[in-house]
Amino acid sequence: MLDPALRYFMEVVDCGSIRLAADRLQIAPSAISRQIQVLEHRFGAPLLLRSRTGIEATEQGKLVARYVQCAKRDLDRLKSSIDDLSGLRRGRVVLATVEATQGRVLPECISAFRAKFPGVDLEVRILGTHQVSETLLKEEADIGIALDPPLRNELLLRMRWPQPLQAVMQPGHELTQRAGSLRLKEVLEWPHILPDRSFGIRSLIERAANKAGAVTRPFLETNSLDVAKTIAISTNALTVLPPEALFRELAAGSLVTRGIDDPLLVKATIDVMTLRTKPLSKAAETLLRFVRQSIADHKA
Repeated sequence: MLDPALRYFMEVVDCGSIRLAADRLQIAPSAISRQIQVLEHRFGAPLLLRSRTGIEATEQGKLVARYVQCAKRDLDRLKSSIDDLSGLRRGRVVLATVEATQGRVLPECISAFRAKFPGVDLEVRILGTHQVSETLLKEEADIGIALDPPLRNELLLRMRWPQPLQAVMQPGHELTQRAGSLRLKEVLEWPHILPDRSFGIRSLIERAANKAGAVTRPFLETNSLDVAKTIAISTNALTVLPPEALFRELAAGSLVTRGIDDPLLVKATIDVMTLRTKPLSKAAETLLRFVRQSIADHKA
């Protein structure tokens, strides 16, 4: 329902290149250029400019982009309202979540939801904690799940799941012989792998380290928890993760955990959130119930 010229314009802004936008849309670059010229003539202003990094929106172009984003959100709301009247025979829900939930919680709730409401389309975005919050605030997702997200008045907490961060290592690691919980400082004295700074896990570890007078010097940073776990399995390096991210490895015995005696890490949680000012569609509200039930089923 969006004007083709506006769709082409937004694709160029997202890609930073007319050629890449053309490849994604599977049309000729010249067709996109013509539509951009039509838009610029219509608005009487340049909308795009070339920079060293590619094509960017001008100030006028940014106004157009914001208009298109608002129009798409309004259209999504309209479609959701119509779908609600159809008794969940149709609809679309976007869920933004951190990687730690994708091994068990997400498959279970999506499988159960899909079996009951096959006509509702779902989109899952795996993001870092801060990206989850920003995606909700931009109204680009209906539900967000994040580990220790920053508190925002605009976000409504729907459920909190305790997930104390733990030291993760090979079963034969020297630290497994220590009695009781470990201190964060002694964990970080070993070679360690940490998630990158897009993860709430990393933010929490660094805050705790600063308070404990410890230093994080990971020999490997990664945007994948699977990579962190794989390296921990095959070397004497440690990582620090929540238990939900480890259930397969713990069950198989390929990794073990030790508690860390730190007040910040012990209180870590995975939070389920929605945007306070955006009422959920019936489909999103129903999926939220499935998410909460899946989490409740695995609460210790």
